[in-house]
Amino acid sequence: MTASPAVAAPATRTRIPSYPVLVGIVYGICVVGMSCSIVAEMIFGYTGSGEQPRSLGEQLLGVTGFGTLGLVVSVLSVRFLRSERQRQVGAIVLGVAAVPALAFFWCGMPALLGAGAAALAGLTRGRTPLAGAARAFGLLGLAFAVINPIVNFLGVTISWIVTS
Repeated sequence: MTASPAVAAPATRTRIPSYPVLVGIVYGICVVGMSCSIVAEMIFGYTGSGEQPRSLGEQLLGVTGFGTLGLVVSVLSVRFLRSERQRQVGAIVLGVAAVPALAFFWCGMPALLGAGAAALAGLTRGRTPLAGAARAFGLLGLAFAVINPIVNFLGVTISWIVTS
């Protein structure tokens, strides 16, 4: 008896971009965009009203440092967690870690970790979806990956409109 070659299941169409595109958009808006805004504030001599807890230089360092840390954790997780079990655990861990990372929303850390959780759960284009808790935490991460950049973009845009 000869075995017939396996036929790949048709790929499901999704509006969610691939992980590299998603994480690139998040990093671009949350880290690069926010950094450009802070640099512009430095150039134009912006001074906030009231006592400022951090200088603009410290803010820039925090955005680039924490944002890049989130990117590195996300990319390394997606790159090295390959087996289904590793992907399940990774999606849950990154999804859970994205919640306390909300304290760092200004640098996109919840979105970057969330994008990793979504990718590990198979929710981004070109990946095989998982079920159960991994999928639930992947969906939570995907929500962060979409909402966090929107909030950052609107926050920066509105603050520039209001202060000009």
